[in-house]
Amino acid sequence: MSHQRRLTFDLDLDQVRPIVADLDSSLRPAGVSRLAGGSTEVYRIDLADGAPPLVLKLYADEPAWNPAKERLVAGWIGESAPLPIPRWLAVDETRRHLPLRFALISWLKGRPVRTFKDTPGVKDAYRQMGDALRRFHEIPMDGYGYILAGGVETPQATNAVYMTDQFERLFRRFRDRSGDAALTQELEQAVRPRLDLLTLCERPVLLHQDFQPGNLLAERDADGALRLTGLIDFANARAGDPLMDLATTLSCCTHEDPVSRAPLLEGYGPVDHPDLDGALWLYQLFFRLLLWTWLMDICDPTAAGPAGALGELARR
Repeated sequence: MSHQRRLTFDLDLDQVRPIVADLDSSLRPAGVSRLAGGSTEVYRIDLADGAPPLVLKLYADEPAWNPAKERLVAGWIGESAPLPIPRWLAVDETRRHLPLRFALISWLKGRPVRTFKDTPGVKDAYRQMGDALRRFHEIPMDGYGYILAGGVETPQATNAVYMTDQFERLFRRFRDRSGDAALTQELEQAVRPRLDLLTLCERPVLLHQDFQPGNLLAERDADGALRLTGLIDFANARAGDPLMDLATTLSCCTHEDPVSRAPLLEGYGPVDHPDLDGALWLYQLFFRLLLWTWLMDICDPTAAGPAGALGELARR
């Protein structure tokens, strides 16, 4: 779901040169261009003499922990990444060179998967996404919870304790933002009989929580087949049930391209769960509630859509 960017900033070479010099004085910037981004701005910095490009990512003032969190999560992933990921080379929060905080990270080849929609081979790209997500979920965590700059915030020992609390918090936020107590009650009544499904997660793993066509990169090989080339953006990461990540991915991807669901599930592979559809429904509702309240919080009610649409999901 598209929404208005929160940051806009025009970078030029004069601004970029001292930033790159702080990283490595031997590097000479030769060009700067804006890349496709989401709620922030991301720029490619081309370097002279054939040096690999760099990427500069801007960060808003809030949340304050975002730059450190992304660097932390990228370090956790490390060699366990199912696809190439950027390396965080530097984080600058001094505002000495720019009025905004930023990070310099390594550049990955390829274009967002969403730019290949409706082109030959895109279903195979979705299948590769499913496989990569499954392998991403092999990264173990020590507790359940949202990740901040210093690690998992107040880690919980079980998924049931963590997610039950998260649902309660989210229902309160939804009631406050929507002003619709009746719809909130309807959503709660739909969720409560299914909360036992939260107990079936045996161990927490690292969740990307924004594993969608804008954050997966791809390019065509010599035979014209699409191949994934990278995974970016770890700002939403948390530790939890892998089915939560799968549900979020399916929701995001099928919103952009309905044909993505089947190949994503095929790539992810079989899941040993007594009620997979019920668990995916539960986490999908959580994600949609979270997304709706977030969009309302950033004053984008048009993108959030009518709150009543959530009731349709609750009645399924």
